[in-house]
Formats: sequence, C-alpha cells, structure tokens
Amino acid sequence: MNRNDLPRVVLCSVGFYGQKYLEALVQEPAQAALVGVVDPAKGLTDRFPVLLERGIPVYPSLDGFLAADSADLAVLASPIHLHTEMVLKCLRHGLHVLCEKPLCLTREETILMQDAAKKADRFLSLGWQLNYDEAVLSIKRDILNGSFGTPLRFSCIHGMRRGNAYYSRSNWAGRIMVDGHEVFDSPFMNACAHNYQLMTFWLGREMDTAADIAEVKGFTYRANPNIENYDIAFLRTVSDESVPVYYYTAHPIATKNLGQLGKAEFTLGTLTWGKGKPYVFTFKNGNSRVYGMDGGTPLMRKLDVAIRCVKTGERPSCSAVAGLGHLSAVRLSQQLRVGEVAPEAVNWIHENGDDFPAVNGLEEIMTDCFENWKLPENASVIFGY
Repeated sequence: MNRNDLPRVVLCSVGFYGQKYLEALVQEPAQAALVGVVDPAKGLTDRFPVLLERGIPVYPSLDGFLAADSADLAVLASPIHLHTEMVLKCLRHGLHVLCEKPLCLTREETILMQDAAKKADRFLSLGWQLNYDEAVLSIKRDILNGSFGTPLRFSCIHGMRRGNAYYSRSNWAGRIMVDGHEVFDSPFMNACAHNYQLMTFWLGREMDTAADIAEVKGFTYRANPNIENYDIAFLRTVSDESVPVYYYTAHPIATKNLGQLGKAEFTLGTLTWGKGKPYVFTFKNGNSRVYGMDGGTPLMRKLDVAIRCVKTGERPSCSAVAGLGHLSAVRLSQQLRVGEVAPEAVNWIHENGDDFPAVNGLEEIMTDCFENWKLPENASVIFGY
C-alpha cells in the first residue's frame, strides 16, 4: 500500500506512555502515516531522531497542528486533565480519537464527549487494552449469553512497585489536583487500574460498555511521604446490579509485581485468570472452558484496532463509557480517609539509582484479603498510623 493511502495519524504527547505509541507508529511495514506530533516539550527531535529522519513535524499545540494539517485519527497520550478539551477539539475537526485511559474524571464530561462523537459521526475509543483482547471479548460474550449463569462476586489483586523516580516523572504523578484540575493519581486510578476496569467491563450490559459502581468501602493508605494521594488501596465496591467487586492494589511493595490474579464466581462456576496464565471457567460439574492467555494481547492492539476501524468504518470494542464504572469507583474511593503508614513500618529499597518504599508484610496482607474475599482487619494496628 502506498504510504499516501494509509490512514493519517497525529500523536498528542510523547511522554512516558506516548513513546510506546510513537514506536508503534514508525514501525515498518507501516499501518498508518504519522503526519504530526503535538507536544510542547523542547528538543523532541534530539530525543527521537526518527521524527527528523521521517520529516514528521512537531507542533507545540493541537491548535497548531489543526491549523496546518489534517488527520483521520488522533491518538491522545496527554495528561488526563487535558483530555476533554483535546477530544472535543479533534471531534469538531472530524478526527476519530483513541484516547489513553482514563478518559476524564467526571461523568458529565464522559457523556459530553460520547455525545460529541455521535454528533460528529466519529468514534472515540479508550486505551483500556484488555477490552481489545480476544479472550476477554469471548468471555464477555459468554457472560452476556448466560453461559456462566448469574455473576455473584469478583475479586482481583494487582500491585506494582514504584519509587521516587516514577513520581517525579511529571507534575501530576501522585497528586490529587494540578493547576486547579482533579487528577486523583494513584495505583487504583492509573498504573494498576486495568484489571479493575476489566471486571466492570465484564459486568457491562453491552459489549462496549461497563457496569457502573454504586458503593465503595475499604481503606486507603499513603506510605510514600513524597506524594499527595494514597498509594495503597483495599476496596470492596458494589456494582449497580449489586455484584461485589473487590480490588487490592499498591505501589510500596517489596516485590516488583504482585499479581495480577483474579477470580469471579457465578452461579454455574468460577472464572480465574492471572498474568501469564489462561483465562479458565470451571463449571461446578468439573468441566472447564479455557480461553486465551492473560497478557497475550499485544500492548498496541488498541492502536491496530483504531487504525482498522478508520479504514473499515467499524466501531472499536472499548467505547467512551467503558470507563464509567472505574471512574465512579475512583471518585468514591477519594472520599475514604487516607491513613498514613508509620515510617517505622516502611523499608526503603535502593536500586538502580532509585528509592522504593516497601511496607512490611503488605503483600501477605493483600494476598490474605484476596484469598478470603475480605478487607483487612485491625488496619490501624497493621499499618501503625
């Protein structure tokens, strides 16, 4: 295919995650033509010589690009608090949009953007990559057609060790507000959000939607004194159809990764999954149904799907409202009291020029809660605040 015939893409932000999109968009053979990069940072062509080599112009603002050029698809990897304005602007100019998660921080903005996409007859898809996984979609079809029976309760544990370098990479990392805008950055909001959103996605009434969350109980804690928001969460949430959804997540852990590991009980059996393991539904009669591997979907499948949909006129499987359940849970979790972990309960790991806080015994407490469908007991004693 001639490069001139490829879908034209503009990439907004080549920061921490945008670099992954850039790498995918300049690979050969090309699936799309990257016609511009929007980022106010200085010296991008020095950091990414491929931009100069390919003659890809860099614009300090989206307005600058839209005044000078056009595209079929905008890929937004910009900070969360900038999404709404950028999405609406792209839709007004006739671009389809793939926006990294989370889309925004209010239900009103979500509906506004969804309605704008319908009015413009363009798609707005989100970067919840598990929603594009063929195994995940097959499971959802089986849930919707009643193969598993009625959902009873869901649970997942997922922790990722993160240190001071992670929080110093941007002005919004670990923050509640930035420049008057809500960001609510936490492991539950951002880095470890995918498996929680996955559970709400499976509970959604349609293939491209997620269940809403009506209630959140639990505990949030802060172990890293250098951040504003919480970095540990034990949550029992309840969907709008009264299904309990448990989630356990944290950054200040000794191991680099904890989980992800999940289970969901239905009237006809149990679904289990975990990183590097297959999704398996085990019926109560002992029979099982095996789906694909968790983690088997390429990270940039969401981009591949968006490019394909530009070509074919299809709609991606992860719509603007697919993150509403997660959004509701995030906002409700922000109302929980944040407990300060006592300094003597935290060990600091020094590794590769970075400093990582690790709460004593946190992995064991999280695992026990996950295995027993519960919240921690005597939390104030455990964490010493």
